[in-house]
Amino acid sequence: MKAATRRKVSYVVKLCNEEQAHCLGVNSLAIDTSHCNTTNNEGGVLYSAGRDGIVASWDLHLKVTKNDKDKWKLDGTAQAPVQKTSCKAFSQMHTDWVNDIVLCEGGTCVVSASSDRTIKLWKPYSDTPKVAHTIGYHTDFAKCLTYASSPGWVASGGLDRKINIWDIEKSEAALSIDAGPSHHFTDETSEGNNSLNNISSKCSIYALAVNPTGTLLASGSPEKVVRLWDPRSGKRISKLTGHTDNIRALLISDDGQYVIKAQRCLTTYETHPDSVWSLYSDHPDLKTFYSGSRDGLVNKTEISGQSVSEGAESECIGLFKEDSGVIKIAALEDTYVWTATTSSSINRWLSVPPSESRQVLPRSQFNPEIPSSALIKLPPAKSYASQVPDSYVASDTLTMYAGSVLSIPISYQDDDADNEEPLVPLRTAPDYVIEGKPGITAHLILHNRRHILTKDTNGEVTMWDLTKCIQVKNFGKRELEEVAQEVNSLESFPAWCTVDTKIGAITVQLHEVNCFDCEMYADEVEILPDYQVREDQRLNLGKWVLVNLFQKFINKELEHQEQGLIRFGDDQPDRPDSIKSRTLLQNSPEEKLESTAPVTAPPVVTTEEAPKIPVVAVTTNEDQSPYLPTSPQAAQFNGPFTAPTASTSTTQPDYFSGAHYAPVHRESSVQLPPAAALPTSPSSPTGSNFMHRLKNLSVKAKLSRVPANEERSTDSLPTLSPSTSTTHPTAEEPQQQQSLAAASAAAAAVAEKVAAEKAAVEKAATEAKTAEEAKLKEIEESKSESYTPPHLEDFPPLKIPSSTMIIVAEESAEASTGMDLYRGTVGSSGEDADTIIDVAPAWLLSYLLYNKTPPKETVKLTFILKPATGSNLGELPGGPNNRLLANRVLRVRKLIQYISEKLSIEDESTVELLCGETILTPTMTLAAIKQHILKTSGDIPLCYRLKQPLQ
Repeated sequence: MKAATRRKVSYVVKLCNEEQAHCLGVNSLAIDTSHCNTTNNEGGVLYSAGRDGIVASWDLHLKVTKNDKDKWKLDGTAQAPVQKTSCKAFSQMHTDWVNDIVLCEGGTCVVSASSDRTIKLWKPYSDTPKVAHTIGYHTDFAKCLTYASSPGWVASGGLDRKINIWDIEKSEAALSIDAGPSHHFTDETSEGNNSLNNISSKCSIYALAVNPTGTLLASGSPEKVVRLWDPRSGKRISKLTGHTDNIRALLISDDGQYVIKAQRCLTTYETHPDSVWSLYSDHPDLKTFYSGSRDGLVNKTEISGQSVSEGAESECIGLFKEDSGVIKIAALEDTYVWTATTSSSINRWLSVPPSESRQVLPRSQFNPEIPSSALIKLPPAKSYASQVPDSYVASDTLTMYAGSVLSIPISYQDDDADNEEPLVPLRTAPDYVIEGKPGITAHLILHNRRHILTKDTNGEVTMWDLTKCIQVKNFGKRELEEVAQEVNSLESFPAWCTVDTKIGAITVQLHEVNCFDCEMYADEVEILPDYQVREDQRLNLGKWVLVNLFQKFINKELEHQEQGLIRFGDDQPDRPDSIKSRTLLQNSPEEKLESTAPVTAPPVVTTEEAPKIPVVAVTTNEDQSPYLPTSPQAAQFNGPFTAPTASTSTTQPDYFSGAHYAPVHRESSVQLPPAAALPTSPSSPTGSNFMHRLKNLSVKAKLSRVPANEERSTDSLPTLSPSTSTTHPTAEEPQQQQSLAAASAAAAAVAEKVAAEKAAVEKAATEAKTAEEAKLKEIEESKSESYTPPHLEDFPPLKIPSSTMIIVAEESAEASTGMDLYRGTVGSSGEDADTIIDVAPAWLLSYLLYNKTPPKETVKLTFILKPATGSNLGELPGGPNNRLLANRVLRVRKLIQYISEKLSIEDESTVELLCGETILTPTMTLAAIKQHILKTSGDIPLCYRLKQPLQ
């Protein structure tokens, strides 16, 4: 049974006027040259994916020309200045790092893989260029992608040790390959269970590559080997050894020119002094490729001659060096090279012409004189035989390069390798930079639970308001803890949200368990001066924020109601099926809701034909996918579930909307009686054999017909119809007739009993139908019940920017991270009302539409009130050790009022309260006293006295 899933609501706090740029490191790049502007002969689009969850496209404005094959290419004047790169599209597609992207279908589709587990498809040239939909997901981080252009599918690999192949056209999973250890040793029986367990954690997929025809798929992992798979069957073909650590990058040639028969390494290129992180080549035979390493060095390697196996001499040029590790490389026609690093900026570097062209072309910035310090001649490398025998690759030939964390096999290192001079990069500065911006890397929530301090990649500390979703103050480049000590006050409120900054911005997450726990006094919140608050009016932060985030959604639902749309019926064509199929289960043992406005719960309908009312709270243990036919993604996805079914999982209650699950058909409370059961003991003095035959008699058997040509069993009952035989009667005939008569009478009795039972069944069915009609009538009457949402007038004014992003995500116990189901903004929540109804958790809809929140016991604290030492005030009723109990948010002002009333003090302003030696302010709460002054468990000792005169 799959463990229960939960759904949470999140919103992103960031500046409204932020420029469109990455704010964290860039993880992947892709170049598209298929779309060009024929008016000014400019083209080239660069796609980038970052740790901020952003997938962006950039117009490169490169000068291009059309060749004879009707294809666009650079016009050859690479050294000429080009127009500034501009942002073409910018989309917050994921809620976590985007680890890889690939271009598909001639650049019309972009597929992305993220640490939020989702694989998403984006069509930048469609009618809705900013809309992306989920085509599938992993149960752990999705790390890498590869595209097979001929069959048109994309393969994704993740930390869940799975390789999923996705059909782009159908947007569904076509095949899932388990790369775990149990599938590695089907033909290697020498490996034991211990070996399987030891490498289980090393089978995560970090790199994928496929040939264009989609017949050979390669994967790289911390297992240190390249595994080859048949993507048509999902079977493992072979493995290639030689690396000594995690393999992060793979390349396969288009035509597979070189045959790997003996499973040996043809060539090892020892051109990087540090771990190789990235590879790139657009050459069909991989004779030219770029490599980037952890130290930031990017090299260009050219292979001359006919083949590597013939001992061709190659050369390697150290092009440039970034300030941090190079995660991804993209190049265009050996002219420009773009790099993705841990920086939010994207650098464009000039490459160098091919070796055969460098002597012909004039010297320029693009074709400089290459010093010997930046050039290495690579002699043919020795062949390296695999130490692990494996199967023979018979169906495909391939050329493959792989980059790993430690790419130099130990067996290849020469004794004098350490004495070799490292490459000195040819270029020192990029040709152009797509500037990024600073992103948030650390945060600290203040005691008031409304403000948060953040620190960005530039070291600047900023204060934000989580309720207003705005920036409050910038403190410059300082230490986070130092600023926190300055701005924190002696307040104590329970947590009502969680915050993460993994995408470089503030993401506030609201959960059912504590969303409505935090209350504070309205006079403590910065509100408009003309807003009147009553004395000691308390404000629930969760309610306040939610009603403002979803105000347009509430208004849209109220409009549907005012337009006479039937909320509860199945005859409502313009409402989502999820609403039609919902069932209201009020006051269940698992979940009881407090209500500020009473709502009558209609009874549960027991027939499939009856209308179904929307769910407010559903407890279900159904083992189902999060994407059901009613969800927006269901039409595109038929892939694996959110998480694998675990046999050891225990059933957990789930309090989420019934729209997330298939309708649960419940049996009627009126059950049909069981079929007639005849007594097992003889009811007449007739022989037992005859009674045994009589037990098998039933209405069904009586009405059955036996074909004339079918022989009857010797144990069959005598015929009950009159005999038509012409044979003369014998001496046994009267006895037989008596037996027949007895059998006929018994059968008649059985038939009468069955008829009576049938009548009882029909009566019960009639009564059930009547009861169902009564329930339907009650439901029809319940249609007059209107929404009772919270009103903005109940809260101080709060203007949240309309561009603030809202996310509904699902969390599963078996999955490593949550997965978003809805993504919109405060301004679009009204337009997205149907989708929100589909995916929102029940606790959210209960509050937004019916002003219901899950009941919680009030947290109370015990304290003792007694006169201060030396005070002339008397004791309170109950004595000095009288323990009192009050709400944790009770203010000192209320306690002073209580003391003044009990001791008949006319001017309560003359009384002050102390905890130890600390004089308490009137607005301080019991919780703040306990946390910041007492700092111990147990009762809170408080003393009272008259204020001391000023000296």
